[in-house]
Amino acid sequence: MLTLSPKNGPDAPARIAALERALAECQQDLKVARALLSDHLARASGGFPQALPMHLTARQRQVMTLVLAGHPSKNIARDIGISQRTVENHRAAIMRKTGATSIPALVRLALDAGWEDKKIQ
Repeated sequence: MLTLSPKNGPDAPARIAALERALAECQQDLKVARALLSDHLARASGGFPQALPMHLTARQRQVMTLVLAGHPSKNIARDIGISQRTVENHRAAIMRKTGATSIPALVRLALDAGWEDKKIQ
């Protein structure tokens, strides 16, 4: 945390705020870079399954279709009539079963496996 002192000058609060915003952006970029590196290393070491597991439940496949379509958990829960926490549990199970470490990795995995966007009723 940066602190103010008389020798910082009158524009010090604005400079400190700008530095803190830049630091927050760098931290977010680092998280993204770590996720990309993790995905790359998993792919290079054969850590991703070649096809999506067929042992996903019907509800997990339904949730996965909506996740892949970009819907947030709150909207998925409302659309299919379950709680947001239940959707999050399904998402966690999908990630665990597929071995994906992020949503972009799940998307790549689904595309590699020839996942087709199915209509949800």
